[in-house]
Amino acid sequence: MKTTTLILILIFFLQGCSEKNTNSELLGHWISTKSANVVELQFYKDSLVYNTWEKTTKFRWKSDGTKIYYTQLTNIDPELETDFTMEYRLNLENDTLFLKNSDSEFTNEFIKTKGQHNK
Repeated sequence: MKTTTLILILIFFLQGCSEKNTNSELLGHWISTKSANVVELQFYKDSLVYNTWEKTTKFRWKSDGTKIYYTQLTNIDPELETDFTMEYRLNLENDTLFLKNSDSEFTNEFIKTKGQHNK
């Protein structure tokens, strides 16, 4: 049940993108550091791709500097919500992303990877 809740939280996080509301520090490839499963986020200007458990989900996203608003575009379950919001913050170097939903502290941590995925 806890794993399902974490998955839903991350899915909720990953939904929304608008060019005028894109935080460029978020763009690139991020990988989880505190998850039992590998979770990858790839932020593009026009989309967000979420990979976990060999499943990829695409979202449209935007941010306002403290929150990420995202809408699920693929793997949609008609019984679940498709629009979500998560609070976020970056460390001073902009290489660690901390995510929070309404029921947690900033416990979901992702590090920005270097290389081919970052543009």
